[in-house]
Amino acid sequence: MPEYTLYVDVWFLHLSCNFVFEYLLLWATANVTQTTTKPLRLALGALVGTLHYLFYLLASLGLIPFYGLLRFLPVIILLSLAMIVAAFYPLRIKRLASVCAHFYAIGFLAAGAGVGGSYLLGGPNAPHFLLGMVISMLTILIISELGWGIVHKRLVSQVYQIPLEIICEKRLIKIRALVDTGNNLRDPLNQQPVIIVEKAALNGVLPPEIDTIVSLLEQGQQDALEHLAAVGQWQTRLRIIPFSSIGKKNGILVGFRPDGVRIGNGAGFNTISPTIAIHPYSLDPAGEYAALVPPVFVEYALGSAPDHLVEGGTSYGQKPTSRL
Repeated sequence: MPEYTLYVDVWFLHLSCNFVFEYLLLWATANVTQTTTKPLRLALGALVGTLHYLFYLLASLGLIPFYGLLRFLPVIILLSLAMIVAAFYPLRIKRLASVCAHFYAIGFLAAGAGVGGSYLLGGPNAPHFLLGMVISMLTILIISELGWGIVHKRLVSQVYQIPLEIICEKRLIKIRALVDTGNNLRDPLNQQPVIIVEKAALNGVLPPEIDTIVSLLEQGQQDALEHLAAVGQWQTRLRIIPFSSIGKKNGILVGFRPDGVRIGNGAGFNTISPTIAIHPYSLDPAGEYAALVPPVFVEYALGSAPDHLVEGGTSYGQKPTSRL
């Protein structure tokens, strides 16, 4: 049996670098996918990967069996899933698939950069392990902090911004909307999610009285609601939507039910009829979008969500029939 000289400090350095790499990989995955976790959970996931690396090193020297098994692709995939589960459990199937996809993508890019750097800096016959690991870690940080910021900005402008058409009183308003997961407003009468639209985008649709009431409410004059009785037939459309935000508690937005709303411009999109909350100011300083749409409405418009939305029009003064 061949003899090996094991340098504990070298092995400790390799294992420590691997642990940091696995930890940063899981951290970057959490950061990019915005998945909630804790440092201890990330450390546990990294430990799972580092233990596999330890067994692989021992098996490569013949100190333990199963060298071929530890290199077997299905085993490596199962191990990575164990790392993800340890770091992020519990996750739904769709969420798990997204986390796995980002985990593998970031891992392959970082590992590729590290291997390439180790050979370039160390030579074809003696790759520089330590510098390779440093390059891999820097790659993860760049992808997470700088690269993802650029990608996310493009996603917001090209994917998360969608066309929105509002139909009311035989008038059509076309604007761009941002798909906003943070929009948690709900109509208090039927508990449906609410689309927020800035007041300036609704010019020509809102009666002048409503425009005045919205402005007065923003100034803190709650008695402005008494003027809602003067809006005539629009009374059957109107909603009062309470909200709280940073710097403002117990706020009130005036909302209304349009005849219909169309999200997107493809033939596969359906027309929906949600409540629209009127925001007194611009929603985007850059002016790229003028409305905030909850993701559930996009799913419904595409036909991928249950039919929980009721018809629009003047019947909204009646008892709501929504099951949402």
